[in-house]
Parts: sequence; C-alpha cells; structure tokens
Amino acid sequence: MKQMLPFLFFIFQFQTYAVDAILATLQKNLIANCLELETSAQEFVETVQSTNSHWEKMEASFFKARLAFKKVELFVTYLDHEFVNDYINGAPLPKIERKVPELTVLNPKGFQIIEEELIGRNRARVLNLSHSLLKRLHELNNRLHVLTLNHRQVFETMRISLIRLASLGITGFDTPSGLNTMAESKVSLEAIKAVSDLYVPMLTRVLRSEIDSIFISASHFFQVNDFEKFDRFQFIKNVVNPLYKMILVAQKALFIEMRDMASKTPHAINYEATNIFANDFLNADYYVNYANSGNKNAKITLGKNLFFDPIISQNNSRACASCHSPAKGFADGLPKSIATDNTGFLKRNAPGLINSVYATSFFWDNRANSPEAQIDHVIFNEGEFNTDYTNIIEKLSQSNEYRLLFAEAFPTINTINRYTIVGSISAYIQSLRSYNSEFDQLIRGEIKSERADTIEKGFNLFTGKAACATCHFIPTFSGLVPPNFTETETEVLGVPNTANKASAVLDEDLGRYANGKPTEKATFYKHSFKTPTIRNIALTTPYMHNGVFKTLPELMAFYNEGGGHGWGIAPENTTLPEDELNLTADEIKQIIVFMQSLTDTTGMTGPPSTLPRIDNNEVLNKRIVGGLY
Repeated sequence: MKQMLPFLFFIFQFQTYAVDAILATLQKNLIANCLELETSAQEFVETVQSTNSHWEKMEASFFKARLAFKKVELFVTYLDHEFVNDYINGAPLPKIERKVPELTVLNPKGFQIIEEELIGRNRARVLNLSHSLLKRLHELNNRLHVLTLNHRQVFETMRISLIRLASLGITGFDTPSGLNTMAESKVSLEAIKAVSDLYVPMLTRVLRSEIDSIFISASHFFQVNDFEKFDRFQFIKNVVNPLYKMILVAQKALFIEMRDMASKTPHAINYEATNIFANDFLNADYYVNYANSGNKNAKITLGKNLFFDPIISQNNSRACASCHSPAKGFADGLPKSIATDNTGFLKRNAPGLINSVYATSFFWDNRANSPEAQIDHVIFNEGEFNTDYTNIIEKLSQSNEYRLLFAEAFPTINTINRYTIVGSISAYIQSLRSYNSEFDQLIRGEIKSERADTIEKGFNLFTGKAACATCHFIPTFSGLVPPNFTETETEVLGVPNTANKASAVLDEDLGRYANGKPTEKATFYKHSFKTPTIRNIALTTPYMHNGVFKTLPELMAFYNEGGGHGWGIAPENTTLPEDELNLTADEIKQIIVFMQSLTDTTGMTGPPSTLPRIDNNEVLNKRIVGGLY
C-alpha cells in the first residue's frame, strides 16, 4: 500500500498539470479561431465590394464566415451574450435597449440580418452591415486576451451549446435562408467535440467509450444535408440529450466545480438536470418573486383555495378559476373573456396557466414582469376582480380557517396581507407545471406508443419545414428564448378579426405597443403578442388573443398560407416570413398529432371540495367553488 501512494500522487499531479494545460490550449485555439473569423469577414467585405451581381460568390464567402463563427460561438456567446446578440448574431429584428430609462431602439446587426439582405439582393445594405460586423469582430478580438475561462465555465459552455444547437441551430432559427443550417449545425457540434476531446483522455475507459460513441452516432445524422429531411427527433434523443448528461457526468468525474457551488444566484436552468426535456430542466423558482418565502407546500394549498375562491373579487362571484378552468388547460375556452358582472367582454381571452410560470413577462401584451404582478393587474382591473387588497384582507380575516392556512403557509409572518395573498396564489400557479406528456416520455426514451411514428414526423415538421420552433422554442414550445431562457418574445403575425379569409381585416388590438410601458411603445411592437406555449394546446381552444380560430386545422391553415401575409392583412412590421409553408394535408395532420401529444394535466385539475368558511357570514358561505361565471 505504501508503494502505491507515490504512484497515485504522481497520477494526481499528472492530471492536475494536464487539466491546467487544457485552459491554455483553449485560450490559444479561441484566439486563433477568432482571428480566422475576422479574416473570413474581411474577405466577405472585399467580395461584396468587388462583386456587383455575382450573388452566388457573395453567398459562398458569407457562409464561409458563418462557419468560422460557429467554431467560436460556444465561447464568445458565453463570455458576452449581450454583445454577440446585439452586434454579431442576433435575430434580424429591431429590439429595445435594455439598460436605459427611455425608449431606445437597436436596429438588427450581424450575421442573421446580413443573410436576410443577401436573400433580398440588397447589396448596399449587405455592404454597410458587413462593415459594421467586421468592426465588432475586431473589437471582440482585441478583448480576447483579457477574457478568461475556468474549467467550470468550459463545461457550462458545452452544455449551453448543446441547448443552443437543439433549439436554435437545427431548427433554422439561426439561419434565415435555411441554406446552410445543417453545415453550421455540424460545425457547432464539432466545436463542442473539440473541447470535449481535451478532457476525455482523463476519464475512465467506460466513460470515454460512451462519449465517443455518441459523437460517432452524431456524424451519421449529418450525412443528411437536407434541412427538411434531417431527423431532429432522433438527433435530440440519441445525441443531444445523452451528451448533455454525459458532459455533466464527466464534470463530476473530474471533480470540476459545479455552477451552483460557485454561485447562489438563481438560474433559469437547473444545472443538475440530465435531459433538456426533463421535468426539472427549468427552475420555476427563477421566474417568481417570492419563491423562498414561507412553507412551500402550505403556500400551494392556501394558494389553491384562493385561486378557486370568488371571495377575492369585489362581487364575491368571480374566482381565478372562472377564467382559468382546469378542464380547459386553465384557459377559459372563450374568444374573449367575460367582464365582471357580465357587463360584456374583455379585449382578449385568458390563456392557459399550465407551465405559464416559465416566462419573464405575462399577459398577451407582456405588460407584467412576474406572476405576482400579473395577479395585481387582475385584482385591480375593473373588468376582472374590480377590488383592492384592503377589501380582500377584510373578508379573509373574518375566517378562522383562512387565518390558520395563512399562519401555516407563512409561520414567521403569520398575517394576511398583500404579500402573503399574492405569494400563495403565485405558488399555486407555479405548481401547475409538468413536462411528462406522451411526447416528453417518447423523446426521453421512457415509453413506446402506437402514435410514436406520427409524433416524430410531426415534431420534425414542427422544428423543420413548418418553422414553428423558430417562435415556439423547445423545450417550452413558447416564446421563452433559449439557451438562457431569460427573455420572453412577442410576435407580429397579422392576426385577423374573423376566420373568414374573404372578409378578414387585421385585428385592431395593438398588443404590446399599448401595454402601458413607455419603453416599449415602439412601432415594431404594434399588433405584437406573446408567443404562448403549445403544451396542452389541445385543451386551450380557441386560438390567438382574440380566439379567432376555433380548431387546430383552422390555425394550421392560417400559418400554412403565410399568416397575415397570405391573408393580405399583414402589417408592415410582421415578424412571420412572407412565404407559404407548402405543408401537405398529411403533414398538417402529423403536426397536429404531435401538438396533441404535448397534453399533460396529471394531478393538476382537481378543485378543492369546499372553501374555507367565513365566520358568522352565511351570505359569503354560499359562494361557489370556482365562481359563478
């Protein structure tokens, strides 16, 4: 045993030196690859300058630069996400400056908008934008020598890159023309492998073999270079998810610090999750304000009672469940929700609440920044609860049962106030979440299904030819933007006021533009609405903010015809591409079957059997669970 100890110490020291050498190698490779990227961008600028109408030559030079970017994207995006998103490779849409008090518009810059202008054959714009891109790449190169990575960050980078590849790469979000999608996705995966290869030799033979076999499997997928034929379902199931897990296993095997050891700051992603479609992949606590307050289970119980109790409305007749019916995916099933006292209708309908916590803004127009703020809006709105907290607290305080429920949920506060009311309702809404649908279990390899083949085909169409996943991002299938999941997008689709195409005009609702936030009153937000999740879409009919489409076939027909463009009602700022999707009848059916396979309400739909009694008030004790209307 004594002879063995020096040998083990030698092995440990060898691994330490080897691991330290990796960072130097990564830094050296990153600098070299970024210089290659800048050179490629310079060559593209020169090509555009010297070529008047040879668009094929320009495109070839552009795609060469794009491939060079994909070699470094994993690190440069991790090191400075905002810089890359604003100037190097952001979506080709205007956005709002994040850190200024007044409305400031940032026009799109970088590779994606250049690609759109190449498609549109706008040489002047291509030249102007490419000069700007080259300038920013030069800035990036000048900063690389002072940007450093540790081993923990390297492993985080690889896992985030896998999320980006699955959600933005192979879906075509990152490549507006779709011409180079598979080539770029292949380079993205190769970049991850190049980093992984530096650590793999230090792993056990079993781990080395398992990781190597996944990368070998991946190479077979990229033998298909056709965007529409690429098998995204099997690629995610057999490459992305296994690698996502094995990189975590390798990190632990090498005793490399984990993210949550280094920082207690809440993150949107649960780092210990081993599958991007896992039930615990996203951290619901990240999206709410009062996650750490009180007793969690007791808060949910209290919140559920309040959710179904019309006592929190002014007239004691409306509950949250009035417009968020459990049987309808916690939506209301109406084109537009009924106003208080049956005095008419609100501007929009109530969307479903299952998995709704996974968002950074709420309501169709993004006017609330948290579930708690969303609750405030409903309580004060004259057309909804038309009340205030003073009135609600007065009524709840008359109930010994409610006083006990609040004391259990918030033992250190033991009081009924605005904070504890909102915090408990928010906790209940937060509990309405699950990624355990038929689809989720299929892509995790947990079940077999007679519909499996159709579901896979539907998913591949949804994430490919139909381009649905460029707005309904995986894995939430909503506007929550990967890979960081810290921004919720809205879209301008050109929604009609009627399902009759012949007589339809653009719905007059201005959406996000009129949400009351001065810093969002930008022209490009007119008629812009939140992209809701399609999870449980089979239950949440009718569709769109105004409920204009009653069935999934109607909805799919609208998109297949090019949305508002195809109906001739699209506003100038529409974010949908103009092209029709050209989906066949069978393909539409497959997409619908896939969407239906995302239904999952298990354990969420049962209302309370009774409501807490109000002491000495028989009028209030006659109130109905879930409200009257």
